[in-house]
Amino acid sequence: IFPIQIWKKKRGVSYLPEDRNYDLYQLACKVTARRFFPNFLNLDATFNQSEEWKADDPQRYQHEVSTMGCRTRVFENRFGPKTSIGRGNISFSTINIVRLAIECMEIEDKELRIAKFFAKLDAMLEVTARQLHERMEFQKTAFAKQFPLLMSALWVGSEKLKPNDTIASVINQGTLGIGFIGLAECLVALTGKHHGESEESQKLGVKIVTYMRDRANQFSEQYHHNYSVLATPAEGLSGKFTGADRKKFGVLPGITDRDYYTNSNHVPVYYKCSARHKAEVEAPYHDLTRGGHIFYVEIDGDATHNPEVIMRVVDMMDQYNIGYGSVNHNRNRCLECGYENSTPNLEACPKCGSTHIDKLQRITGYLVGTTDRWNNAKLAELNDRVIHN
Repeated sequence: IFPIQIWKKKRGVSYLPEDRNYDLYQLACKVTARRFFPNFLNLDATFNQSEEWKADDPQRYQHEVSTMGCRTRVFENRFGPKTSIGRGNISFSTINIVRLAIECMEIEDKELRIAKFFAKLDAMLEVTARQLHERMEFQKTAFAKQFPLLMSALWVGSEKLKPNDTIASVINQGTLGIGFIGLAECLVALTGKHHGESEESQKLGVKIVTYMRDRANQFSEQYHHNYSVLATPAEGLSGKFTGADRKKFGVLPGITDRDYYTNSNHVPVYYKCSARHKAEVEAPYHDLTRGGHIFYVEIDGDATHNPEVIMRVVDMMDQYNIGYGSVNHNRNRCLECGYENSTPNLEACPKCGSTHIDKLQRITGYLVGTTDRWNNAKLAELNDRVIHN
């Protein structure tokens, strides 16, 4: 389960049939079809490319984007080399953009409603950026000797620090993420439909996240940090925000009537559409959320007999300029005899009759064999998922 394995897809190296590592790409798809991982990182996406990257350079990994956790992306850097080596995401805070939209619903004129929303969003972005700045300023006061492992050449520039030097110059090469949750529900509150079912809503959704990206760039200049926009995965926060909004505003159809808000810019898990349509809708947000993002496709059946479906998902990532993605499906394993299949809701092993079944599923990036430890919001989301053909 950890660490998450990632396959870096790159034309000329590991993607096309004539590429020297095409056989490893085929094997990666075969493993994903059985074990959910590896995820696929698209080094050919326009925002993941580096001019310094050379196929024949054994040190080329220094010029490649990378991810941490289930989606956090590390690459951009205003204060040193543009690399993922020796850097990370320091802190992030998530904005409940759904509440901002709900607070504008009473305005009948749509243009005025949307204008009011952007004013609220701007004010919240200011608060978030300032909060992250003040947090970073406090973190900078720590001394190198307080982190003997991290500051022993693991972080970029840490080899130059003496024990009583502050870590300010080092951690400022990390990133600060401004996250958001519930774009789909936000759009329903503003327009009546989410971005998966309306082109008008999709245009507004892209406009909202573009505005957040532009403000993050301005904050980077203002506070001299690496601000970026993060497509928040929202594990516990998903239900927390929804519960608070339902308590204050009541049950609003398509907005607060479920136990969770949709992850970041994703099309709602319950919305029935093709994998291709989902890719078309979610792709534009990947370039805007350089703090981290991911694209998921849900499939049914036994993927081990059809690893080509994994390759088709990677093909869509290539076609639509998607940065990072993977495939979700079901996988059961009998803990007594080892028999495996993909039958949904399997209660007993068809081979030995045992009821000790490990039911592998992915919830916000994590593989789980049981759902006992997950909150009601994420379980509700899991139960609502539909297949993308």
